Amino acid sequence: MALASSEVRVAGTGEVYVAPVGTAAPSDLSTPLDEPWIGLGYSSEDGVTIARSVESEGISAWQSATPVRTIFTGMELTVTSQFLQSNKEILPLFFGGSEFAETATDSGVFKMDISTVPAGVERAVCIEWRDGSYTHRLYIARAEVSETDDVSLNRTSAVGWGMTFSALAPQSGPLATWLTDDPNFEPAA
Repeated sequence: MALASSEVRVAGTGEVYVAPVGTAAPSDLSTPLDEPWIGLGYSSEDGVTIARSVESEGISAWQSATPVRTIFTGMELTVTSQFLQSNKEILPLFFGGSEFAETATDSGVFKMDISTVPAGVERAVCIEWRDGSYTHRLYIARAEVSETDDVSLNRTSAVGWGMTFSALAPQSGPLATWLTDDPNFEPAA
């Protein structure tokens, strides 16, 4: 492969969006992710981390010191970010499915009960990021918040809600779809 500085990308800006499971993947890059998609707002300057891990097991044979075949036993695709906005979208995801409600009509006081039993919150997830004029969208049909970070409340830094979304097997179709207008991904003719 040739050295090509034109293929170096920087995710200069972007956002993580969630929608109900069953929401269709974006079909283009020009249509905004409007309802039912909900943007989760600002993330820390670390942005978003996409991780993929594959587990495999080698099959050994009497005649060979190295495996003769590999069986894939598991795979995980995750999206992690530290969300900086505190609102009715972020906290229910973080705390596992509870919702805010007004304590009394027109009281201006809102309450969310956090369950003693953890509950999974499944969503479709779409990460959109841009580098100059190029846009990328990674769509995960079905994901669940599988891990949360500790939250520090102090006077010198923003409150951050760190969450990891783990992709779950969809009812049908691919686990995830990458959509881009970046010419570096144009298939060879």
